[in-house]
Amino acid sequence: MKNCVSGKQTKIGAIALLALISIYSCNSDNEITVDQNAKTEEKVVVANRVSSSVTFIDAVTNNVTKTLTIANSDPMYVVYVPKTDKLYVGNRANKKIHVINPQNQQIETSINVGNGVFHMWADAQGKELWVVNDIDKTISVVNLATNSVTNTISVDMTPHDIFLSQDGTSAYVSVFTSSSTTDKIYKYSTSTYAKTGEKTVGKEPHLFYANNKLYVPCQLEKTYVLDGNTLNTLSEKVFTGAHGIFTLPSQNIFFVSNITGNQLYSINATTGDQIGSPVSSSAATPHNIVLNDKGDKMFVTHSAGTANKVSIYNVSSSGAISPSATATVGTNPFGLTYYKRELK
Repeated sequence: MKNCVSGKQTKIGAIALLALISIYSCNSDNEITVDQNAKTEEKVVVANRVSSSVTFIDAVTNNVTKTLTIANSDPMYVVYVPKTDKLYVGNRANKKIHVINPQNQQIETSINVGNGVFHMWADAQGKELWVVNDIDKTISVVNLATNSVTNTISVDMTPHDIFLSQDGTSAYVSVFTSSSTTDKIYKYSTSTYAKTGEKTVGKEPHLFYANNKLYVPCQLEKTYVLDGNTLNTLSEKVFTGAHGIFTLPSQNIFFVSNITGNQLYSINATTGDQIGSPVSSSAATPHNIVLNDKGDKMFVTHSAGTANKVSIYNVSSSGAISPSATATVGTNPFGLTYYKRELK
């Protein structure tokens, strides 16, 4: 959210600005351009589950600029969509998606979805938001022009993570099976909502799509690179505790959190091999990852019952990671997204 949008592109002007989403980061698909003389802002937005809030961090200064409380909520993941210039926050407790205006950082409206809101992702054209409901075992398809659910897809197993292709024609959903060693990836057509393929992978898979490749870190040991069309395996490597994922803007390197071992991996996107040694995270339980539009700064949530930190790192073009700062946010920070937008 895996957002929550990553890898999708929309053009409006002269300077390309990547709007990167977290879901599992959920974030590197939406690209937007604005007038080069316009005043812009860069934010990282964090969903805090236990404190029922959303934190706004200045992505340049690392300072917290606002905390928006959503009463009696359980915010899971957050997605920014450049075309609508809106933030979408999944509220598991109330079966809703809250639409937030980033200009005033207030909720404009809320959309009723299914039970068990979890990961979500929007297409690059800003037309649809796909929301996983893991209790209902469904996917809610939200029309972003009308802020209404236009389709509900039933899934025969428990859905977890979700990602849409850059061209918006395919959706990928990770599902949990009854097996103790393997789970699956389902591929769907976004025009017919029919399942068009599936792939067996390791346990607890998360997803990221870039360059017609599907990257699948599985918490129980393996990380896969799959062909986005056929789901054939391009590489399969062992990475302990692999969980959150995000790529450089060049998409030649991706980063994965080791949620159980408190580390961050840099991985070659072509070979699937580790670059250098894992870097120890600045706090325990590194979860979701997002990068800024330049790809030189990484933000990581640390999720647990009393956790309240987002760690920040400098990133080189070679994939080297070094700790830089820490921001204090709400309790149990979960999903996060980055955006760069024109101030109005």
